[in-house]
Amino acid sequence: MKAGLLVLGQYPPERLVRIARLAEEWGYDYFWFADEKFYWDPWVGLTLVAVNTRRIRLGPGVTEPYARHPALTAMAAASLACVAPGRTVLGIGAGGPGFPELGVERVRPAVAIPEAVELIRRLWAGGRVDYQGRVIRFRNGRLQVRPPQLVPIFVAARGPKMIGAAARVGDGVIIAPYASPPGVAYAQDLIEKALRAAGRSRSELEVALRVDLAVARCRAEAVEAARYWVALPLWVSYPDWSYLKPLGHLAVPKAARELIAQRDYGLLPEIAGMLPEAFVAELAVAGTPEEVGGRFRAIARQGVDQLIIHPVPTGDFGLEETIRYFAQEILGSLRREV
Repeated sequence: MKAGLLVLGQYPPERLVRIARLAEEWGYDYFWFADEKFYWDPWVGLTLVAVNTRRIRLGPGVTEPYARHPALTAMAAASLACVAPGRTVLGIGAGGPGFPELGVERVRPAVAIPEAVELIRRLWAGGRVDYQGRVIRFRNGRLQVRPPQLVPIFVAARGPKMIGAAARVGDGVIIAPYASPPGVAYAQDLIEKALRAAGRSRSELEVALRVDLAVARCRAEAVEAARYWVALPLWVSYPDWSYLKPLGHLAVPKAARELIAQRDYGLLPEIAGMLPEAFVAELAVAGTPEEVGGRFRAIARQGVDQLIIHPVPTGDFGLEETIRYFAQEILGSLRREV
């Protein structure tokens, strides 16, 4: 069982480096830096992490092909790979936050992401590339920087179409936001079907599960801290909530649906407050220290290769304490059991 840490873009350079060093010291295998619009640039942050760590693998978790053209992503990842050879990975997905402000539309992600992956790999291979996809286009250009080694590409996926596309084209797939056995089993079944259809074996794909983790001595406090992060994928995926299909008892409240439809990112805290606690139980790991350990054991048994935690601070467990708790109190037992 590998462990990944997802860090958002709001931390200044000194703290970011400290977090990365602690993650490496505490046994994490991957350091994922979110591509959040209007925060610290992920490629600058990842370069800082690269020069201040020795072992941990690192990459954007995740970038997207709409606001950032895949050719520019290919160039950035190749540059980072020259700084951290053998440790660079690329995470790519559909994105969403920041798009309204930028006037960017998320067009046919199940088409755009595979096209972006294909273009990036062709550019890394060298030579001039002319690519005319249904969504992604690139006209007779080439990279001046190539990665010294192959860079694995992880495709983030939520809905069934994207999970299938990720399994077909990725070196890895990042599943989110499932955090209960039914959701993870559903995603794994979609992955297996897509692999068979593509003539690939399961050994060719690393399956990672990205989980929001909130720990507190009072369960209610942890649940409240996690609500926002459960609401976020609902806002991003609107109006396609097919990822809720395996969790059939979950229904987005009418008032929340109406607010999400306004496409105002600033309404997320209000939307989060409208979600029943059952959403948090299925789509995040939130609870007391004793509870979260059992939750992780249950989902780890579904056969994922990597658990990526996004630590959600609470009054009892701040960012670094949550990172430490998962590594020292949970990860060891998972690695022994799985």
